[in-house]
Amino acid sequence: MENENFYSRFKCKILSPLQSIWMALTTVRDLNIQRAKVGVEPHWDPKGRISNILMLFDTFFGYEVPSAESPLYQEIGPILSDTYPGLTPTLNSFLNEHPRTMYFAIGTIALLSPQSTSILLKSFLELIDHDIIDGVIWATTRMNTTELLSLNNSDIPISQILNNNHPHIHITKHAPQFAILSHKNTKIFLNHGGAGSCQESIYNAKPMLIIPACCDHFGNAERMELAGMALKISKDDLNVNDIVSKLKRLLNDESFKLNAERLQFSSKINSKRKYRGADLIEIILNNAMYEGVKDENGGFKIDNENFLKDWITPDIKMGYIKGNYLDVYFVAMILFLVFFGAFTYTSFNFTKYFYILYTNGNINFKKYLKSKKE
Repeated sequence: MENENFYSRFKCKILSPLQSIWMALTTVRDLNIQRAKVGVEPHWDPKGRISNILMLFDTFFGYEVPSAESPLYQEIGPILSDTYPGLTPTLNSFLNEHPRTMYFAIGTIALLSPQSTSILLKSFLELIDHDIIDGVIWATTRMNTTELLSLNNSDIPISQILNNNHPHIHITKHAPQFAILSHKNTKIFLNHGGAGSCQESIYNAKPMLIIPACCDHFGNAERMELAGMALKISKDDLNVNDIVSKLKRLLNDESFKLNAERLQFSSKINSKRKYRGADLIEIILNNAMYEGVKDENGGFKIDNENFLKDWITPDIKMGYIKGNYLDVYFVAMILFLVFFGAFTYTSFNFTKYFYILYTNGNINFKKYLKSKKE
């Protein structure tokens, strides 16, 4: 929200949380049903549960906006697999023959209209014609490519592209994304801004052009743009000139590549923390064994008042007022007002006294001079 207007900030801080809470009610109810099946207490008090539950975040600073968190919040990301599927012979051959390839994929959730896809294809062809890139790998995933064939007045060879007859555009239904991004000839990644795509792109130091569609995509796109390794475009206002212009910037401006390499180092170092995440889970299980109590039936039960007490920061245990020193600040403010008022009152009286003294002195002095003259 750093660079957003008032309405966007109001929506982010007030409207969106209310909407999220409303949407979460059903999820919480279903979660409580599942918790009850395994003998775990329901989600009885959101604030109370948050104060003594360990939360593991698949992220890292650099990708994430920095903030001060309690020990109960642990960043263990990016969580990446130790192995990934390799390139098919066809993809490997295509990448080796195209040293400036762009990879285009928008995941399994985001969907683009045929008109939007047509605009992107026009952009690709223009980039290829001007020798800015020399190849495109397009992972269609859930896209219904047959809808593209129904477009009227199209000035691009859609059928040729969809049938993989274009020499510089290769279409595949399912692509080994990590392997494509790790190839030296992949220079740019056009994607929807999903967390997985962003993390894999960072790990392989590939600048991105992002088309956010829903959910966390918008926040991820903002983070990547602030990190200096991506630019974003709106799926509702796609323009060939805008797409071409931004892709040219990403390819020609060395700062995007340098920022991607900077984040790549952090990503590779932090990706080892997934093992710490597993260790933390074992620590919690061990604590539960020692901090738990037996219920009336002899079953095992967590004491929510004492669970993870060693991890809870003092300000949380003290409560909102004491934890934020509001009572201390209030008393300090009262004392300040009392002393300031006393000082002001005393100063006023001293000033008034000396003013009267000075005024009376002048009057008496003038009377004295007058009597001397007479």
